[in-house]
Amino acid sequence: MRGVGKTVLLRRFDDIASDAEWATVFVELEPRHNDEDRLTRLLDGVLQEVVARHSATGRIRQVLGGAVEAARQTAKVTFEDFEWSLGGEIATRTRAVAEAMAHAVEVVQRSGKEGIVLLFDEAQVLVDEKTRDGSHPLSMLLAAVSALQRQGIPVCLVLCGLPNLTVNLLEARTYSERMFRGDEVASLGMPEAGQAFLIPLEGTGRTADDELVDRVLADVEGYPYFIQLWGAELWDAATFAGVSKFSVDLLEATDSEIYRRLDLDFYSPRVDALRPAEQDLLGTAADASYPPLLAGELAALSPKKASNVNVLLGRLVRANVLYRQGKGRYYYTAPGFDSYLRRRGERLA
Repeated sequence: MRGVGKTVLLRRFDDIASDAEWATVFVELEPRHNDEDRLTRLLDGVLQEVVARHSATGRIRQVLGGAVEAARQTAKVTFEDFEWSLGGEIATRTRAVAEAMAHAVEVVQRSGKEGIVLLFDEAQVLVDEKTRDGSHPLSMLLAAVSALQRQGIPVCLVLCGLPNLTVNLLEARTYSERMFRGDEVASLGMPEAGQAFLIPLEGTGRTADDELVDRVLADVEGYPYFIQLWGAELWDAATFAGVSKFSVDLLEATDSEIYRRLDLDFYSPRVDALRPAEQDLLGTAADASYPPLLAGELAALSPKKASNVNVLLGRLVRANVLYRQGKGRYYYTAPGFDSYLRRRGERLA
């Protein structure tokens, strides 16, 4: 879900890979990249940056006699399986992506690196179209990486995204479950959430009483983004009030501003980006039981036809507001979205 620290974790992977002498490529995907041609251009651009960054180092190492062994200097790659597994233009683009990756690996190995780690954030935006002649950016990426890995070329792929990423992977390539080890990043348990709230206060001269900590942990439900927001607003409120202790009184004085910031920064932009019909359905969802959102219940509550409700639910999944888990069962991609929708409805009323 949103707000659990996925991007922070991905950045940590970046640090670990760099410390282990791997070249890294960090890419934050956007909806506009959900297209074979645009994704190809994006990958070509970031791989060219990697090549440029490591080329000079490789030349220096060769001049000084410190070049890596010959077996690692040239990454030869063949593409025998593309013709039967991929057809038409996607095979051509996949070959180009794989060749660009192989060339980048060759360059970074000459500079002394082990290989390349590709780190993709917001990877749930890559969704293959159902038709054979449609756009298949996710299949293209998986096929290129898989072809290189089968030939021993050191390319590692990390995809980070919302829960529908898993479904997208399985629908893209039948072997994707063998390519990845999946891990779920969820909210923190109460002890860890307490540490996340309190440890940043150490050495600052600020403290928090136990009752305040209990109240905050009940509000944030373990979500790291919320812990940061509550902590930041309490810090600013304490500074303005000239106090050094976070207390329940301070929280109650700050509560309305916390939720205003939460709505303004976290929820509203996602709703405002939707079409009016999609916003209407979310408004209806505020009156539905949750979790999960049941398509049948929404259809019964909504004045729209059941077929229209199903279409709109599909759009909300593609907009990454909802994710589908099982037939007719939907969940919000951000914690507390149901509470926000009720607050929004009360304001509009």
